[in-house]
Amino acid sequence: MELLNSFLGSGVRLTTPILLAALACLPTQWTKDLNVGLEGAMLFGAFGGVVFGLAFGSGFAAVTLTIAAGILSGLVFGWMITRLNVNVFIAGIVLNIFAGAATVYLLRSLFGVKGTLSAPGIPSLPTYRIPFIDGVPILGPILSGHTVLTYLSWVIVAVALFAVKNTVLVRHLKAAGEHPAALAAAGGNVQRMRILAQVWCFALCAIAGAQLSIGQLTLFTEGMTNGLGFVALAAVIFCRGRVLLLTMMSVVFGLASAVAIQVNDEVIPPQIAQMLPYLIAFIGLVVLARTSKDGGVRIATPTMES
Repeated sequence: MELLNSFLGSGVRLTTPILLAALACLPTQWTKDLNVGLEGAMLFGAFGGVVFGLAFGSGFAAVTLTIAAGILSGLVFGWMITRLNVNVFIAGIVLNIFAGAATVYLLRSLFGVKGTLSAPGIPSLPTYRIPFIDGVPILGPILSGHTVLTYLSWVIVAVALFAVKNTVLVRHLKAAGEHPAALAAAGGNVQRMRILAQVWCFALCAIAGAQLSIGQLTLFTEGMTNGLGFVALAAVIFCRGRVLLLTMMSVVFGLASAVAIQVNDEVIPPQIAQMLPYLIAFIGLVVLARTSKDGGVRIATPTMES
């Protein structure tokens, strides 16, 4: 039972950054500007969480300022793809590469360290124990002992489920991608919806990164997102815009990541266990391609319109 409780607790914690990044990317899929730069945005968020945390000595301030930086980055990214007509696919790839190089440079130039920045001054987000539930087997590790960002991710899931069915905003976001001319004719602002989707994407990716650096580890390591952004992107592509399916896929990926931590290396070689989330993502995309009526899902391609 202790092993099962530990596995479930790890699964919930590891699901959080994947779920946040996937929820971040969802509106960009609706607007047909799928942001493939989740990995880079998360890495900047993880770095920002540590830097702001060291500067202000507060986890709350670190998360708040990281979100603000994410919003500003989303505005710039949205302006680039809507006003400058930068190809969103290429911009996302550049973002991923740039984030890896920029965080390494900043880590060495600002703090003079290579590899990992771990300092006593880095704040850690507190975890919250829920009375009466915390000690209950299975239920306790699932519901109790997590950071506020974990609970926030599930609140966002509930809000997204409600918003998809009941809000004009989501209908406008989808119309901006599927029927932009109709939205414009009805008085909607297509460009504003596309930028808003990118702002949401960067803000939530910043939270996902902060969850990794100050919510789980209290340090920053070069390339610490370790492909989680790509796993979240796979979940978004697999779910085809459906929030509930996206959530389920994120949980599956999170539990698969927990297996890599909890399973004894005598049972499964650690190299194979670490491949599980990515193997599941790959299998899921193959299943999607085989079951899709049109043979797969097309996303933005690196071709430039004349």
